[in-house]
Amino acid sequence: MPMNLVFIMTDTQNRDMVGCYGNPGMNTPNLDRLAGEGIRFDRAYTTSPVCTPARGAIFSGLHPQINGAYCNNVAPYRHVPLMGEIFRHFGYRAAYTGKWHLDGAGYFGDGVPGGGFEPDWWYDGKRYAEDIGSEMFSRYKTWKSAAQLREWGFTEKNIWGHRVADRAIDFLNRVGDDPFVLAVSFDEPHGPCVAPPEYWEGYDPAQVPMRPNFGASLDGKPDLQHWQAASGKSHPLRPGDWAGYVPGLSTFMGCNSYIDREIGRVLDAIDGKHANDTLIIYTSDHGDMLGSHQLRGKGPMMYEEITNIPFIVRLPGGPRGAVSTSLVSHIDILPTLLDYAGMEIPASLQGLSLRPALEEPCASVREHALISWTRFAINHDSFGEFYPIRCLTDGRFKLAINLLDTDEFYDLQEDPYEMTNRISDLALAAVRDRLHDALLAEMDRIRDTARSYRWAHRPWRSAPRLRTPYKGAPARGTPQGFSFQERDPV
Repeated sequence: MPMNLVFIMTDTQNRDMVGCYGNPGMNTPNLDRLAGEGIRFDRAYTTSPVCTPARGAIFSGLHPQINGAYCNNVAPYRHVPLMGEIFRHFGYRAAYTGKWHLDGAGYFGDGVPGGGFEPDWWYDGKRYAEDIGSEMFSRYKTWKSAAQLREWGFTEKNIWGHRVADRAIDFLNRVGDDPFVLAVSFDEPHGPCVAPPEYWEGYDPAQVPMRPNFGASLDGKPDLQHWQAASGKSHPLRPGDWAGYVPGLSTFMGCNSYIDREIGRVLDAIDGKHANDTLIIYTSDHGDMLGSHQLRGKGPMMYEEITNIPFIVRLPGGPRGAVSTSLVSHIDILPTLLDYAGMEIPASLQGLSLRPALEEPCASVREHALISWTRFAINHDSFGEFYPIRCLTDGRFKLAINLLDTDEFYDLQEDPYEMTNRISDLALAAVRDRLHDALLAEMDRIRDTARSYRWAHRPWRSAPRLRTPYKGAPARGTPQGFSFQERDPV
């Protein structure tokens, strides 16, 4: 019997914002329950810490620099099949509801169903705006206080997250015995962080512990991070100045608690009709710096706060309450779903099936996880310029090549908060160089569009010379894709 598949995703939710990851101040009982019924992965990584690239990789199984969606407001290439098209071709029902951000039309979308998913449950930001009307949608984006939300009539039933959950539940109730894949994509807790006012007012931001790297020194770090810190939206963040930052967390963390309740509604609907034959994967597209290293939001940096995302899986009949330190990547989600649907995983996909780790949490699936950055958005420079980064982590060590800036190397076991950049530390040179070789090999394997000898020649590794500019290398044919794709000539 085919396995049903549900993929649940939030936006801008780092690991510290989910209680089961060790933060008792987080009010996320439903995600904590899901972890108790499945596996919590502690070493899961996004492919890129910004919305569109992260999402494009999940739904295509190709890294952002390969599928075309390398920054916000850029769509994947038209020839790249996405999750809905793939599963519908092989006889599955495929529904998507919520934030899409993969059509190139802007943050809230164009209202047109994408990715090959069925249209009846499509509910991107434009459809939500049409539902509540332009005046209320404008207020949704520009609120100033809980009092305003009450005055303007924002209750649970007309908030985007609730209506997304409603459509997911409707699909689950109506799909019957057909095999299906359902993607539920919540915009929350990403700004504007709209939630029923009581969630804001009932949240005590003092419950959020200050991370040791809050406002930490940027000595030895890339120049761009210094510039970002200096251009912060409010006063500069200083070590220990948590009290000045905490008041603004009430809406963000209150919305975080709110969306957990909506996720709980979807989980209850799955349990009501499909508990015994449905695989559930939950994650977030990326995290939030929350003041660590004097930085806010997400952007061109590879810190754990925005790259090491929450990742929880529940497999029918699988391990319960397990914790895995196996290294996983968002690029592995599509191959995993295909594997459990009994479909062949084509060579063109760049991830691996997580099935071994889902059935035995201590099993290792991959040696490294690749993370990349190109720029924030195609339509503005407000959050940084063209700033190419390729980063590789093996779970303990992390190497980030900031092509136009200072590179970074961290020992995550000895320095989990990434306070000391050890890129020039001779004591770790052999480990650093091993990861560097692996990074270059992975860029070659996936045919990274930015691959160049310049990633190899760095100030800290000048001898022996690793490679010369690409010249005369033999052409490689396109890897075999899905059966419905035409194979390109060599």
